[in-house]
Amino acid sequence: MLLKIGQLAKRSGLSVRALRHYDDIALLTPSVRSDSGYRLYDSADVARLYRIQALRRLDLPLTQIQAMLADGGASLPQVVAQQIASLERQIAQASALHGQLRDLQAQLDERHEPSMDNWLAALERMAASARYFTDAELHTLKTRRQHSGSGGANAQLTATLHELMARGLAPDSPEAGAFAQRWLATLLESVGGDEGMLMKLYAMNWNEPTLHTLSGVDRAAMQFISHAMAHRRLAIYANYCSPADMALLRQHYVKQTDTWPILICALRNHLAEGTPAASVEVQALARQWRALSLAKAPGHPALQAKLRHAFEMEPGLRTGSGIDAPLIAYVREAMHSL
Repeated sequence: MLLKIGQLAKRSGLSVRALRHYDDIALLTPSVRSDSGYRLYDSADVARLYRIQALRRLDLPLTQIQAMLADGGASLPQVVAQQIASLERQIAQASALHGQLRDLQAQLDERHEPSMDNWLAALERMAASARYFTDAELHTLKTRRQHSGSGGANAQLTATLHELMARGLAPDSPEAGAFAQRWLATLLESVGGDEGMLMKLYAMNWNEPTLHTLSGVDRAAMQFISHAMAHRRLAIYANYCSPADMALLRQHYVKQTDTWPILICALRNHLAEGTPAASVEVQALARQWRALSLAKAPGHPALQAKLRHAFEMEPGLRTGSGIDAPLIAYVREAMHSL
């Protein structure tokens, strides 16, 4: 079956002008021309148009779509899988918004009119949380918060954090390390030990400045905690490394600390959504993973091997890292297909 440009425009919801533009830039060129000079599209052209439109829904520019199709990097099953994942994220965000609105409705039904600050805080949390958590995850966080009654304890931890920073306490001090361990244990308890959710919390609070005034924890405070944890991990690595190794690690290891959680969160999201390890997005993240891993001990493969061995052997290095066996296998598969 062959379609004229007007017929394809009507069936696809695109304008004739858009299809002609696709033809002009060689993104979608009709495979057949009639004796009268009409543009005629066959089934392969329609399948290509589906790929184009699906990738457009992922907010990719036409130039990038053209490059992906030229490289064969957008097979139909992969495009459909990506589109499903995108729709599932939208559904999750809508579900989270629904839950937040029901909470506000409950307050109104009880004639407890939220204050202006409450409205603003709810709106800010609503917008940020929906971008990072599914409805089920938000329900879990809310339930655990209600059952634990940890609001006062969290406020005390935050106050202690600011007091330590105001004193100018160094992140590599034993006191800072002990506090960071306590902070991590509290966060893990709040997410029920789910390190995937822990990484999402980190990414949300790192990327959303509007939450800093609500939580009392800004990027500087997050860096203080993460650097203190990095120094605690260095103390564990010392059991596997020589003094010369440790001198090199102290130069480079802590510098990478702030980047890892965001990367791990992105990879875990792709893994959960079923994104193929050979996809463009995952391979880009795998390259970043490899670069960060090598940057811990640049030019020293033997030391890098020691670090991998220590990470496998020591629970204290893995706890709170967000890295588990399925994620490692996923990253290795992505690296293998680079």
